[in-house]
Amino acid sequence: METFENLYKEHYQSLHRLAQKMLSYDAANDIVQDVFVDFFKKTQKEKKVDYPKSFLYRSTLNKCIDEQRKRKKFAGNEIPAGTTDGNKNYEKQETRKLINQGLEALSIRDRELAVLYSEGLSYKEIAEITGIAISSVGKTLSRTLKKLEKELKTIGYEMY
Repeated sequence: METFENLYKEHYQSLHRLAQKMLSYDAANDIVQDVFVDFFKKTQKEKKVDYPKSFLYRSTLNKCIDEQRKRKKFAGNEIPAGTTDGNKNYEKQETRKLINQGLEALSIRDRELAVLYSEGLSYKEIAEITGIAISSVGKTLSRTLKKLEKELKTIGYEMY
């Protein structure tokens, strides 16, 4: 079994990116910290989590959804503060903003799928985290990406 410290080191950055795509940069810090505190408490009580990576991703998504509901609006179009000292950086920020606007228009489940896919998770991992049958992940993800593409086109951004 992996130690808590190893899990933290291995998954913190990816969970933070996931939360940041669902919310804002500042909220992502709080969400990921809460997820690891909950995980630590759970492992202290029960001593075993069968699929720790799936547990961490699902918990992160759930906390992001709870935060979104609490705010009653999606805050995903916030971009972390950074320099805009060049066209590349500005274009990257604008692209990120447009993609976040497209994600905002999707349902929570579709947004989860798109974000998990963007993080490079396998279909098996996506199935474990979302509870979708592994045989359905590909088709469901394909539909989600088509919805995202349609939303992005309406705001003037081409995916490909």
